[in-house]
Parts: sequence; C-alpha cells; structure tokens
Amino acid sequence: MRAATAVGLLCAMPALAQQEADPEAVAAMTRAIEEAGCVVTVENGDEIMAASGLAPEQVNAVIAQLYASGALTLQQDSSAKLTNEACP
Repeated sequence: MRAATAVGLLCAMPALAQQEADPEAVAAMTRAIEEAGCVVTVENGDEIMAASGLAPEQVNAVIAQLYASGALTLQQDSSAKLTNEACP
C-alpha cells in the first residue's frame, strides 16, 4: 500500500515541490534508491521507504525536492528514476 502512495506522490510532485527537506533525509532516501537499483517502482517502493528510515512526512518533502531538482524523474511506466553520480 505504501508503494502505491509513493507512486501517487510522484504524480503530485509539482504541488509538493515547495516543501523543504532536511539534507540528511535527502541523503538517506538517495542511498535507499541507489541500493534498489536507482528506480522506484510499485514493487520496491515499500522496501525503499523502509530502507530510508524516514517518516512518511519526511518522504513527501524528500521526494518533492528530488523531483524539483531533476534528480528524480517520473517514467512512462509510472516508475521513478534517480539520476546522479551513482545512477547515471
């Protein structure tokens, strides 16, 4: 269920992009996504959220910030791809 929430958040990113995320929270989520192969899907969303150790409110702000920065992009298959040094 949380994975569906994560994917839903990705669709709502423009509205959420105004939130500020703690840099440590961004780093934790980035590491979790990198460890999952750089892609967030419905299938692995719960695992990524658990691995990040973040509360749901933190996840909202982090995902919004990653989306707004262009580091996380929504793909046609409704997954989200992280692009950074570790995830080209």
